[in-house]
Parts: sequence; structure tokens; C-alpha cells
Amino acid sequence: MDSKIDFSSYSLEELYSSLEKIDKDIYPERAKQIEELIRLKEAESPEEINTIKNIGEKSTKSDRLVAAIIDGALGLATLIPVFYYVGFDAFKEPSIYLIGTLFIYGVFTTLLLHGYLLYYYGQTIGKNYMSIRVENLDGSKASLITIYFKRMLPMQLIGLIPSFGQFISGIVNPLFIFGKERRCLHDYLAKTKVSYTDT
Repeated sequence: MDSKIDFSSYSLEELYSSLEKIDKDIYPERAKQIEELIRLKEAESPEEINTIKNIGEKSTKSDRLVAAIIDGALGLATLIPVFYYVGFDAFKEPSIYLIGTLFIYGVFTTLLLHGYLLYYYGQTIGKNYMSIRVENLDGSKASLITIYFKRMLPMQLIGLIPSFGQFISGIVNPLFIFGKERRCLHDYLAKTKVSYTDT
């Protein structure tokens, strides 16, 4: 006996999820009912449509920006001991030794802060907060090797080149996200994308 489900009490997000999972061949009437309710709720609350984030869907530019700001703030916090130890004057004309030391320190602090999340979930702290992760183009979670050595490290190395490298890594790289694919330059290099997840 086919039990009745009251879909009218479902939220728009729950209706989307139900329509995605339902077998339309076995339950054509239910599917039709859900589709009709979705149309009604979308008409009643159009502002809610843009707030729904489906798992596997590419992240919006704004959510990636918030995640980047969080990670950037954490990164700056790790530099406080460096500024305290070597002083600001050392950065006016940094030596090769200082540049190399800072690079190694940056790798260490990056893995210390984000290593666990990167390895198990494909996320930094900021991405975890925004429920987004780095994925391969087939939708699978990107490995730590892919994320760090193919995605992050190239930009860090390019950024060591005065002026030109910093322009590429700091300006050109993020500007790529305004393209149709919503992927930064480092995403193209690593063949990755950033999508919503349930973690």
C-alpha cells in the first residue's frame, strides 16, 4: 500500500532533495506533486532560491572569498612571531636566507593549520567553515598531494619572484574565478574545482 507523504510541509531545500532522490518511474504522481510545490515555493520566496547550496555544486565566488579571508587572517597571525623576531626592517630588503626561511616556515604553518582537514576532507579551515572543499574535476575529493603540490605550492613559488611573480599569484590567479568556470588559475594548474560538501 502506497503511504501518503505530506510534502507541503517540506522546505524548498528538502523538496529539491526529494525530487533528486525520488524514482519518477515508480512514483510519477509524487514527483509531479513535488515539482508543483517547488514552483509554488519558488514563486512565494524567490530570495530563498539563491541561498540553497547543493552538494557537488561549484562554490559561489562570495563563499570562496570568505573562506580565503579566514585563511588569510590565520596566515597573517602565524607571521606575528616572525615580525617580532626579525623586525619589520628586515623585510625592506630581504636576504635570500630570509626568503628561504620564510618559505619553509610558510609550508610548516600551512600544514600545521590545515594539514588534517586537507588530508581527510580536502578543506582548509576557511573552506571547512563555508562547507566547501577542493575536488578533482570528476567530483571526487582532491588528495593532499594534489591540493598542496599541484595547487598551492606553484603559486607560493611564483610569488617568490619579485613584482611579476607576486602580480601573477596575488592578482591574476584570483581574477580567473570571474570566468565562466568559477575556477582560479591554481585550479586550472591542478585540474581541480571548489564545490559544496556536507562536512
